[in-house]
Parts: sequence; C-alpha cells; structure tokens
Amino acid sequence: MVFDRSRDLFEVARNFAHFFAHESCGFCTPCRVGTELVVRQMDKLKRGYGSSADIQVLYELDKLMHGATHCGLGAAACNPLRDTIAKFRPAYEQHLKSLHFVAGFDMDAELSQARRATGRNDSGAHLENFE
Repeated sequence: MVFDRSRDLFEVARNFAHFFAHESCGFCTPCRVGTELVVRQMDKLKRGYGSSADIQVLYELDKLMHGATHCGLGAAACNPLRDTIAKFRPAYEQHLKSLHFVAGFDMDAELSQARRATGRNDSGAHLENFE
C-alpha cells in the first residue's frame, strides 16, 4: 500500500488491528486474545489515554503472537503495527497525553459495561473534580 503525507499511519495500523481481530477464526488463544488486546491498546491510544508503556505492550504482543499463533493470520496480524511504530513512531506519540504519562488503566473503558447495564451516560464523570 502507498500513502501520501495526509494519511495518519496510526489510523492505518489501527484499522488493520480491527480487521485482523475480526478475521481471527478463534482457533488459537494467542490470536483470538492477542488481536483483541491489540485493538484495546490501539483504541486506548486513540482516546488519548495511552502512555509510552502502551507502545511497549504492543511490541510484546507482537512478539507473542508472531511466535505462538497457529496460522499465518495471527503471525502477520501485528506486521502493520510493528512497521508503523518502527518507522512512524511520532504518529503514535501524538496520541499520548505526554511522553512521560503512565496510565494504570482507562477508567472510562473499565466502567463502560456498568454504564450500559445501568443506563447511565456520563463518561468522564470521574474526571470532573480533576480538570
């Protein structure tokens, strides 16, 4: 694929992550779970809750999946991710709060199921006292 400078290569890699997670047959755990974890990490970065540690987690998932999946889909699922991080790291870093921000987890993502179950629509409510 060829892209000009107008394309956000983080978004390209994120779209590939969603594609591979959708296409995984689910036969082997490293691919079934790994592709979903990659999607969660990429979506966390997209929402602005990522840290440089999350980029390292993506590298670790790539190594795990590349060596442990049953078929070529799982082994290749992180190729777009690995290549874009290596060659276009600023595309990822612009989605971080700061290069030194270390988030433990994404509170909104963790509360989303409870909000749906209770019919609440107040994402970010836990941040009101801090902003």
